[in-house]
Amino acid sequence: MAAERAAQLEAEEQARLAAEQAAQLEAEEQARLAAEQAAQLEAEEQARLAAEQAAQANLEIAQKDDLAKSMYALTEETKEDKAKQEELLIRLNEVLIIKEKDLKDLKEENDLSEQGIYLEPKPFKSITAENRAMEAIKSELEATINKRNQTISELENLYNQRIKKGSNRNDATSQYYLETIQNLKAEQVESERMRASIVSTLETVKVATEVERKRRIKRALYDNEKDRFNKDMAALERIKKNTPLSPVPLSIEDFNFGEEQSGNVQILKGVQNVDNGYYMIIAVHENINDRDEFLEKVVASGQSDVNFFFDVNSSKYYIYYQKFDYVEEAMRALDSKGNKPYNEKMSVVKIED
Repeated sequence: MAAERAAQLEAEEQARLAAEQAAQLEAEEQARLAAEQAAQLEAEEQARLAAEQAAQANLEIAQKDDLAKSMYALTEETKEDKAKQEELLIRLNEVLIIKEKDLKDLKEENDLSEQGIYLEPKPFKSITAENRAMEAIKSELEATINKRNQTISELENLYNQRIKKGSNRNDATSQYYLETIQNLKAEQVESERMRASIVSTLETVKVATEVERKRRIKRALYDNEKDRFNKDMAALERIKKNTPLSPVPLSIEDFNFGEEQSGNVQILKGVQNVDNGYYMIIAVHENINDRDEFLEKVVASGQSDVNFFFDVNSSKYYIYYQKFDYVEEAMRALDSKGNKPYNEKMSVVKIED
């Protein structure tokens, strides 16, 4: 029992000593942190006082005489213009970032489409307002840069006047403004460089975007033309398959030939899905229903080889059933067209690239 009691007392003593030691260390750490904080505050205060003293000294130097005071006012004006200048450069660069992103997205969409990978197209942005805002920023930036350059020029003129009136080039005020003018000019050179770089890149992006927009439009037109062609051929096949021969001969009056054609050989360019050559046109229609009605009557008359092509430039359908490689062959066919009613208004159209 005595031994256990002694061990317990010893453990309690060790715990007490450890607690006292921990408390001592904690008090020392707090004292160290407090001393460091006090030293930091003192250093900051000294730095603030030094800065204030330096600023006061510079203010006295900068406003030593009347000309210097005028120069000081111009210097303060350049600071305001610099802030505005920098803000406008940032805004113009933000426009550039947006336009570069739009170009990247449009190019990716076009590239993937050409690889057969469909990407949901982003709607065309109305860039009129966007470009108007961009031009406003460019105009305001140019005006601000010009104004600041003018202010710096006025500052330099006052500096030269002060020297001509006898001020020492090497006194503190002259040296202060000489350095100020040099720094301001360097800032303007950099601002001009940045503006020129952004504007140049914007122009490059504009040209590239126009290329991609035309590329997208061309692709969309191609897709639309392909879809229209497939529908047209399906309609022609349906008419040929489902139209029975007429039990009685049809007359010229039964046919609506559509648009009157010239007696001369007409030349069409850019027609899709047909080969170059001379086509014996028997009717021209803009309306699909009129086209199909004419086709049905031609098929009902026994001419099952009838066909047609679409001229995207005029949005008209040209119906034919004969095609030749040479004009002489076409003209002979025109002369020997016979008395079939659907040949009454036959004309020759040349398809070329």
